[in-house]
Amino acid sequence: MENLKNKYGIIADYHTHTVYSHGKGTVEQNVIKAVELGLKTIAITDHGPHHFIFGVSEENLIKQASEVRALRDKYPDVNILTGVEANIKGLSGEYDIREDIRHELDIVLCGFHKPVWSDKMSDYFKLFYNSYSKALYKPTKIQIEKNTRAYVKLIQKQPIDIISHINYHLKVNVCEVAKAAADYGVAIEVSTRHDDCTKADYEELFASNCMITVNSDAHKVESIGEIGRALEVLNEYNVDPKRVINSSFCHYDFKCKNKLNLSH
Repeated sequence: MENLKNKYGIIADYHTHTVYSHGKGTVEQNVIKAVELGLKTIAITDHGPHHFIFGVSEENLIKQASEVRALRDKYPDVNILTGVEANIKGLSGEYDIREDIRHELDIVLCGFHKPVWSDKMSDYFKLFYNSYSKALYKPTKIQIEKNTRAYVKLIQKQPIDIISHINYHLKVNVCEVAKAAADYGVAIEVSTRHDDCTKADYEELFASNCMITVNSDAHKVESIGEIGRALEVLNEYNVDPKRVINSSFCHYDFKCKNKLNLSH
């Protein structure tokens, strides 16, 4: 595994959780772990506020951003990003971060999570109910098309940086989502924690022009930087390290609106 880490030169983990939502460690404990690992960047990305089980409140997002700013002086050897893992909320591509909150954040991931109320009851049944029924039957072509349109609209409308754990609980046409991501400067995450893509999905993802990121999605401190399975996937499909935004070989400027330059 060390050979793969050297091959891909991973120097950042853009997806970690803390006690503010579903994680076990504090923000500072996550940062200390990143320093111990020699990472140059760590992002704190707790679940968005409309996750009704583990979501971080808007008040705590602001509080956390202030905490991150204070820690930057204490730990100057690591770049600490304040962020969120937002939730897609329905077919229209809406998510659960207000514009004024977004401006407090350095990085925004967004993905699908079941415990999130949609803005419309009809959307809940068309999109979220689809995810619950997945265990009973395979999603239909029509369902996959609806899911895909929701993700494409999300990418087109919202200032997000990364699509987290694609296909987790909600099957999409990876080719179409990757095309939209490439057009709007959004990276797609290959997750170690949630490996929900088929061989065909990965082939479509890596055949596209979209950028890639590999993250731990750590919910406990000791899991930060654990990206072994994701690196194996990249290696299996011979993905160029220059496409991986948290690689030392990549120099990528996000071009979507309100994006910060996350250069290392």
